[in-house]
Amino acid sequence: MLMQDGGDLRTPKRFAIVALMLLLCSLSTSILQPVHAVESPYEPVEICDYVDQLEFNGTLANESVHWQTSLGPRVPGTNASETFRNSVEENLTLWNVSMHEYTVDDLTFTNVEAVLEPDGADNDTPRIVLVAHYDTRNVAERDSDENRTNEPIVGANDGASGAAALLELARIIPPMELEYEVELLFTDAEDQNYTPHRFFGAEKWAEEQTQHDINRTAAFIVLDMIGDADLQLTHIWPGNGALWSTIPPLAEALGMVENQTDCNGGMGVKIFDQNTSIGVFDDHVPALNIGIRAIDLIDIRFGPGAQAFGGYWHTHEDTPDKVSAESLETVGRMVELGLRSGAWLATNISVVEQIEPVNTSEEEVEETETIESQSYPVLMLMAALSIGTLLLFMAFLGWNIRKKS
Repeated sequence: MLMQDGGDLRTPKRFAIVALMLLLCSLSTSILQPVHAVESPYEPVEICDYVDQLEFNGTLANESVHWQTSLGPRVPGTNASETFRNSVEENLTLWNVSMHEYTVDDLTFTNVEAVLEPDGADNDTPRIVLVAHYDTRNVAERDSDENRTNEPIVGANDGASGAAALLELARIIPPMELEYEVELLFTDAEDQNYTPHRFFGAEKWAEEQTQHDINRTAAFIVLDMIGDADLQLTHIWPGNGALWSTIPPLAEALGMVENQTDCNGGMGVKIFDQNTSIGVFDDHVPALNIGIRAIDLIDIRFGPGAQAFGGYWHTHEDTPDKVSAESLETVGRMVELGLRSGAWLATNISVVEQIEPVNTSEEEVEETETIESQSYPVLMLMAALSIGTLLLFMAFLGWNIRKKS
């Protein structure tokens, strides 16, 4: 019922005040909420207690990159590929190394699995799986020289860098005497030019996992293209949000986050940017599809000023001189810190997450490669501003209606 005298204006005033309070609350939520808070089932750990123990040697990892590329392209079925596998088996003497050969769509490829169990391990011992593909692209379809686009690449960054990091981790993990199992998974046939694109090695690994294997896997972390001298890591989707929440504290502790203080009191630089999310399909997707918490640590801007999936990527310029020992050490030490601190030991890891399988068709991949989105906090702030503005407008409109009536 409309009141002819203009009525009591206290109600619209109260509405305006409530709307303003809602706006302030929404803004404070988006600004003050701990963006990098560790999410369940993971728990915060005292990371700085372990920084002085770090031993990952970027120089040794870089030497591995040079050695791998000296073999030539490690395309499945080549002598170079076999030589790499044999070297893993010969050198990882403290690990249980096994070869797993498959043939899919007339392509024969071999995964290498290296497992280290703690004393007294049983079927319920938690495990963390660290992953890198060791094969290299069989074509250079993005090369500027059209006469060489059908030639395979040596893959210093896209292939050798991740594998080199795993090999250096294999050296330093046994003396840590961790209380959980670590598996180093060297996947094959990740980067072959097939349509639709397939992650052959990772897919076959996922197919062979029992439900019990899935239940005890606390984390599945892919290392790919981590050697770029201009290292720029971002949040990658698809990926498990809870596992991603453990990465910013590790990065901050090592001075990898801009304007954040590291464990030694220094100011961090912009190496890891959680506020930018980029879509990448990689070896982590098959693990995600079976319910394992998985993420991908990858720098897809390869080269100075390169755009996403540009620069030296899939070209003959992917050579050892483009790979930095410092970048390898930066990423390697972040992974080492996660292992030493137990940051990836989830509670209730037997409760797997039911998710919709991720579509990795060629069309979907091409579309995803070009998508970047800015930080979740920024999006929350924009949403809060929009809602607050709408509420204030409604309050103003209600006040005018009451006044005119």
